[in-house]
Amino acid sequence: MTQTTLGPASTQTYAAAYQRLNEIATRLRAPGSAATIDTLAADVRAAREAYQACKDRLDAIRREIDQEIGPADADA
Repeated sequence: MTQTTLGPASTQTYAAAYQRLNEIATRLRAPGSAATIDTLAADVRAAREAYQACKDRLDAIRREIDQEIGPADADA
């Protein structure tokens, strides 16, 4: 399992950030996950960064689509 750090200047894809979130969630849900208490802060930090990367990418795609077809309320 790779430990990819996502930061503000990251060029990670949405898929990579989503995969990172899924890896963290799976590990925390696993039986015996209490043993991960030593890495909890790092996991929360990584999950927050991956979540932000996903959100930023979705927002960027939304803006691109709006530019292509116009905002939803433009037809009103």
